[in-house]
Amino acid sequence: MKTKVTERFTFEAAHRLDGIGKENATIHGHSHEVFVTISGEPDERYGWLMEQGEFQKKCKHVIGYLDHSYLNEFMDKTTAEALARHIFLRLSESRFPSHIKLESVKVCKVGMCAEVQG
Repeated sequence: MKTKVTERFTFEAAHRLDGIGKENATIHGHSHEVFVTISGEPDERYGWLMEQGEFQKKCKHVIGYLDHSYLNEFMDKTTAEALARHIFLRLSESRFPSHIKLESVKVCKVGMCAEVQG
């Protein structure tokens, strides 16, 4: 039976957005929540889709470098939508086991969320 598992991560980062109002043009920061969802058939022996520590390690490798960073240093667009896409693409490259599909990455900040689905 197909099962989905979602893990939550957090990070703090600063950015600025040009051309979208004075308050966005100055450097400012946000607390971000990231929800990573994978799916597949659980392992018959253990009953889990993926060992939680392994899942967290794979995601933290991709999300961890964002913590306390200035996003504009390595991203052209720094919206929640762009962050969700960036994280999704990086996680896609990290190759989950063949029986697991990366379903989605959702990034939330300032009361709104943006989600990218595979």
